[in-house]
Amino acid sequence: MGKEEKEIKIELDIPLDVFLGRIEKRGFKKQKQITQSDNYFDTDDWKLYKNVAALRIRRVNNVDHSFAFKKVFHTPSRDNFQYVEEIEGEFPVSDNSKLISILERLGMRAENYNINNGLELAELFKQNGYQDEQVLVKTRLAFSDDRNNEIVIDDVENVGLIIELECQEFNPLEVVKDLLQDHEWKRSVKGTSYLWLEKVKGFNDHIDYPEKFKQSADWNVWDNEREFYSSLY
Repeated sequence: MGKEEKEIKIELDIPLDVFLGRIEKRGFKKQKQITQSDNYFDTDDWKLYKNVAALRIRRVNNVDHSFAFKKVFHTPSRDNFQYVEEIEGEFPVSDNSKLISILERLGMRAENYNINNGLELAELFKQNGYQDEQVLVKTRLAFSDDRNNEIVIDDVENVGLIIELECQEFNPLEVVKDLLQDHEWKRSVKGTSYLWLEKVKGFNDHIDYPEKFKQSADWNVWDNEREFYSSLY
């Protein structure tokens, strides 16, 4: 039996103020507004992107927030055929184990670095051959209602508006139908990072990833990940 869908991403085909008026009438109340900056690091030839991986430093309201490494693996033996690995640490760095795990995955020397903030970590990545050309800056508005439904609206520079609806108790498609007519929205299936790369860099390698996984499930597994990948079966 498949897992019931709990969230959905939306691209609006109506003005934002019209949408905001509708969700307010349906009982959604504003919970917070933040600014967020995600700096993505990659090699000059975009090795991480081309292997379905990402390396990120995040700031929230101009304060260092977190750092993370993510990678998608194709796992035919699992029910959903996909495993998303995420190694994430927070600032200030009180536990170096997360950072060391990331450095080891990247093939960098996993010394006990004394990293205190995002600038120092960014400099470490750059010293090891990583650039940070991809920067996603967004303003985020979060709303919720008394039925445990949450709407997050991201206004992302160079991308546009991305809206995500997450429901704990209801099918999100049914909630969307209560808010929008069919011609007023379309489903967004691409990650915000990929949308930025399409619009700013003209990249489209990610379009071929599903087919590449069908042809060879382990095409993006690095040599130092073989043991880890085997453990996923």
